[in-house]
Amino acid sequence: MAWLRKKEQQSDPLTPWQQYQARQQQKPRHDRRRKPKLDVELPKIQNLRRRKLIKNLALILLPLLFLLGVFGYFASPLSKVGLVSVQGVTTVPDQQVINATKLSDNDLMLSVLVHKNDIAQRVQKSLPEIKEASLTIKGFNRIIIRTREYQTIGYVYRNHAYHKVLVTGKVLKAGTQTPVDTYPVFSGFTAKELPKMIELLNQFPDAIRHDISEIDASRGDANPNQIALNMSDGYRIIADSRTIAKKIKYYPAIVSQVKKKGVVDLEVGAFWRPYSSGEKSSND
Repeated sequence: MAWLRKKEQQSDPLTPWQQYQARQQQKPRHDRRRKPKLDVELPKIQNLRRRKLIKNLALILLPLLFLLGVFGYFASPLSKVGLVSVQGVTTVPDQQVINATKLSDNDLMLSVLVHKNDIAQRVQKSLPEIKEASLTIKGFNRIIIRTREYQTIGYVYRNHAYHKVLVTGKVLKAGTQTPVDTYPVFSGFTAKELPKMIELLNQFPDAIRHDISEIDASRGDANPNQIALNMSDGYRIIADSRTIAKKIKYYPAIVSQVKKKGVVDLEVGAFWRPYSSGEKSSND
């Protein structure tokens, strides 16, 4: 009976835990899992925590620093218009161009940057002498206004003052008592005729054009197209506005053959004659 009881005890099945332990013992040593060592893993965890902390601080501090920089810039004088200079003008005063921009030292440079084309257009509309205008920003708050002017072609005498005439035919409102340049003075031309006469004048040789002191719509001898040109050398040219551009080239050759001041008649033909009793030279 003792032998049977002992045999029955040996044949009892193993519990699940015992089976697991038996299998683990049967496995090769290299397949067994090794327990992680805490002294190796802890530095890695600390590095990860440190990096995460730095990242979180950066996410918080960078926007704050950016906002502080923006507020500091707009609070400083660098954010507003500083020095304004003008380039390219010869007949229009620099200050007049600056005034036409309507800029002040209270205007923000950011606004100027956004609306610089509108400001340039404002200058062109305010000053008919300005053909082109553009704004350039240098540094933080320096503005340069670059311009191109329409050429002045002469003067018109109106209301006891000489008014500049641009190559476009535009007569400026501002006048002066004494012309400051040696441009010819137009007289007797209507607003419609003046641009046409300017177009003809631009076809003259430079030497002749610069020698003209006055151009008059004389309309003499029953010819509504007759014009008279007083020259600074003392001669006078009588011509027809419809043919003057072709005949003006004969003027130098004619005056080179005479020694006395008089009239160069280009209205019908091309010849010289002395002044009549009713005529006088512009030098008299």
